[in-house]
Amino acid sequence: MLAGTMPAGADVRVFLFDIDGTLLTTKGVGNSALSMALREEFGVLLPDCDVMFSGRTDRSLIIELLQRNNLEPSDEHCNRLRDRYVSLMGGHLARQGGIVLPGIRRLLTELFRRDALELAVMTGNFPETATRKLEHFDLRQWFAWIAGGDAHVDRDDLARRTAAIVARRHGNRVKEMVVVGDTPADIRCGHAIGAKTIAVATGEFSIEALAAENPSQMFPNFSKTEEVLEALMRD
Repeated sequence: MLAGTMPAGADVRVFLFDIDGTLLTTKGVGNSALSMALREEFGVLLPDCDVMFSGRTDRSLIIELLQRNNLEPSDEHCNRLRDRYVSLMGGHLARQGGIVLPGIRRLLTELFRRDALELAVMTGNFPETATRKLEHFDLRQWFAWIAGGDAHVDRDDLARRTAAIVARRHGNRVKEMVVVGDTPADIRCGHAIGAKTIAVATGEFSIEALAAENPSQMFPNFSKTEEVLEALMRD
């Protein structure tokens, strides 16, 4: 399959997709892998992983999990927990699995065929675990690059770093950035960088909770491909 082309001098639309709850859902893979990482790396017998995952960056999760389990959230400890978590992700995905959410494969296929358009990932996941998830579900092929949640606690700061990547790649040819996600944090961080925001209620948040953040457009899911495409491409 050939991607859409980038005509010289053409304005570019950049679509920034979240992963969990937007593209796919796993069966508690993150929680179980982090719990095992705490046991194996730090000897925590009964890890406390009762934290909110949705809309967070993995950096913020790592810090909170260390604190909840009476471990100093030092750079050394954060790096150790991250490395062990990443090493465990593939095995947990293979055992626990998950699903690609409704309409995603067709939507990505249709977007990928269009000219002057770039698909990327902006996720709270570490880049390594984001890649593992996308590869496991055969979605990595659609995305040119990944911005992950390894450098920032705040999702808005992740979005600002991502916008800087977009600017470096395309300069003043960026016609529009479009943030696609399933949490209020996705919508808010899209607003923080002046992006169009497309919300989908396939994660843990209801249409009502997403509507409170004033996204540009909302959908219960992405199964109605033509309707979603029209909203994404609307000027």
